[in-house]
Amino acid sequence: MQFRSIDFIPTEIKVLIVLLSSVTSINCRSYVEPGYYPGYYNRGQENHYAKIQTALEKLDHAPEWIPEWPDRSVNLGQVSAVALDNSGRLVIFHRAANVWDATTFYMDNVYKGITTKPIPEPTLLVFNDTGSIVDKWGQNLFYMPHGLTIDSQGNYWVTDVAMHQVFKFTAGDRTKPQLVLGEKFVPGADETHFCKPSGVAVLGNGDFFVSDGYCNTRVIKFNAEGQRILQWGRDSSDSPYSFNLPHALALAEDKGQVCVADRENGRVACFRTDNGTYVASYKNWLIGPRVFSVAYSPVHGGRLYVVNGPGATVPVRGYVIDFTTGRLIQTFAPQGDFHNPHDVAVSPDGADVYVAEINPYKVYRFSEESLRNESLSKEVVKSDEVVPVKPTATVESSSLAPASWGLWRGAAGGAGGALVAAAVVAAILALLRARNRGRKGAPRRRWEYGHGEFKLRRLLERRRFTRVHSEDSDDEPAPMLPPQPPANA
Repeated sequence: MQFRSIDFIPTEIKVLIVLLSSVTSINCRSYVEPGYYPGYYNRGQENHYAKIQTALEKLDHAPEWIPEWPDRSVNLGQVSAVALDNSGRLVIFHRAANVWDATTFYMDNVYKGITTKPIPEPTLLVFNDTGSIVDKWGQNLFYMPHGLTIDSQGNYWVTDVAMHQVFKFTAGDRTKPQLVLGEKFVPGADETHFCKPSGVAVLGNGDFFVSDGYCNTRVIKFNAEGQRILQWGRDSSDSPYSFNLPHALALAEDKGQVCVADRENGRVACFRTDNGTYVASYKNWLIGPRVFSVAYSPVHGGRLYVVNGPGATVPVRGYVIDFTTGRLIQTFAPQGDFHNPHDVAVSPDGADVYVAEINPYKVYRFSEESLRNESLSKEVVKSDEVVPVKPTATVESSSLAPASWGLWRGAAGGAGGALVAAAVVAAILALLRARNRGRKGAPRRRWEYGHGEFKLRRLLERRRFTRVHSEDSDDEPAPMLPPQPPANA
């Protein structure tokens, strides 16, 4: 077969063909990788397991699990929460011998053990870096521990779902709370009651948020004195303000946002801390339809650390999400994955991550030494304001972008490509017309032909075009699943 030379094609047409080909290749990368469409994980394809493994292989497996931590001699009950104090020590909140199961509450959410005594063992345990207990307290105070956070002043904030209350303890008095919100053992949905509150997040100025999660599906903001400022949250609607069990909170104070682990909607939803305005949501098909907890670290521009839960055909693991782009960047788990993780905490530098499990009764530690080394090698400038990284990550925009972000991005990429192509064609034609009009007077070196070659780079520089670099979206699973139907609480 003989091939004809393309020398007969005018140089201008060659340039046009190259430009259009470049635009097409750039925007192809904006489409979702084949096989990673929203909802894929529950379609039952035979190659489902292989797809999951492929997706996991594209993520960095970090931070790494430390298997001999904490001290194995420590006896734990259901570990409901983990947090880091201001010295970097891990604090866990556990239930000792008490267990939350299907027989714990009546249908009206009243605790069945009202006539029993509080947990007699210490429920708050403090661990040092080697995994040994260095402090413990919280005995004879709680019935069914759930949420825990420690603010920048060293105050402990805890929730008890049996008592339907929120407590604040100062560092100087661990026997009597400084602040109590809610009525003991009385669930409710008005301004003075909670119904199984799940978590707390505290701002640097003392204002705080409560996720009133299991019954009321709302988030409430209070001032430092415990006076209600505002609340938001709806049940069973398509609004981004609609929750299906807001289970934990993470404060990204450097971003001015509080993020909610919307457990049965399988997302992390972030809102402005000043007025509760919706900002963005983070979801991913690989994480699945349930997100139990979220923590935030300001490292590398901000990262969200999430743990999913059982009940779906995806692995039960932890994931790290870039706060700005919404991309999954890392995954972590102990050997054999988690079983039923309930909470996650992360150090400010992202070097240490802790996960609590309620079944089995365990706490896991993970470390990323590269981040620790980064932190040690830099000169740390401390400010008066400490960014709390706990309580306890595709992006929807504040203008309510659609949930199927990956598909939307592909469509937008195609449309953007068409617009760019049209603009390039118009620019080329305009340049050719200008050239033809001034062919006699303009020196040939203006367009820099050399042996029949049209030098594109010189043309772009002279016309102030900038080189386009496309983001390679093929190295990650497609983001953003639509909300899934609720699973068992």
